[in-house]
Amino acid sequence: MIVTKTPLRISFFGGGSDIPQFYEENEGMVISTAINSYIYLAVNRCVASHLRVIYSELEQTDSVENIKHNRVREVLKHFEIPSNLEIASFSDVPTKGTGLGSSSTFTVGLINALHRITSGRNIDHKELAELASYIEIVRCGEPIGKQDQYAASYGGFNTIYFHGNEVRVKPIDIDPSAAFELDSNLLAFNTGITRQASDILTQQVDNIKNHTIVDQTKAMVELAKSGLKLLQRKKIDEFGELLDHGWKIKKMLSDNISNPQIDEMYDRAMKNGALGGKLLGAGGGGYLLVYVQDKYKNRVLEAMKNYERDRKSTRLNSSHGYISYAVF
Repeated sequence: MIVTKTPLRISFFGGGSDIPQFYEENEGMVISTAINSYIYLAVNRCVASHLRVIYSELEQTDSVENIKHNRVREVLKHFEIPSNLEIASFSDVPTKGTGLGSSSTFTVGLINALHRITSGRNIDHKELAELASYIEIVRCGEPIGKQDQYAASYGGFNTIYFHGNEVRVKPIDIDPSAAFELDSNLLAFNTGITRQASDILTQQVDNIKNHTIVDQTKAMVELAKSGLKLLQRKKIDEFGELLDHGWKIKKMLSDNISNPQIDEMYDRAMKNGALGGKLLGAGGGGYLLVYVQDKYKNRVLEAMKNYERDRKSTRLNSSHGYISYAVF
């Protein structure tokens, strides 16, 4: 049996610039970090001539083509595994529609496990990220970018650059005291709204094709560059304030990114001391991330008491190489 442990992620700046329709002609850049919440996959070769997949549903079939979970189906087809396999997934936090990159984290973990089973060796971080991107974007036809696959494959706190056919991952050299301050001042609240990221990203891709949001996406990249400089200079409160600018621009990328309920949540946090924030992921629901200095934290928590607070999903994991496996 192979067990993989793959991190979820938080993205701070540059969302949308990782979509091929943008970075094929422009420079894309995101700032993201792996977090101390994971998706675990147990993959076992079995005697029974079936395929058994356990996630939020249970599937058992004797044909790969009958598997409903598109990522599982396409990864099995890629590795030419027709049967005699059981897959079970587990997560530290609820993952559906949360904006933590869970779909790509799942895909990365599954590829990591099946590569080990079929080849007997580990897979390179870049090869893993590119194969996960290929499975999701090409084989599954998802209108998504590449940042989540790279964040899950590499782990750590990174800037990820996209341009043409090249993707580069560069670890952020952040002072430990600054990383601790950032970690301590982030709060996440569940909007109670789940959504399919593909629904929002489809409109975003169309808007990029029609050149209606190219300038806004370029502005997101410039904010990512500014955010990186602030982190390197240990200007963490200013980094938190910059999130507010990013959120205002992000809402221009698609009509579905925010709604009155989300705006009310965000405004409540800001009026009670938060310096900035954003919805995690594509938008439309999931977790609302806010940056709050310690002196205002209790006030914000009181103002947001009617919303479920996630106590795990803001814990940064700034070390690298968090893809792991165990053989049983």
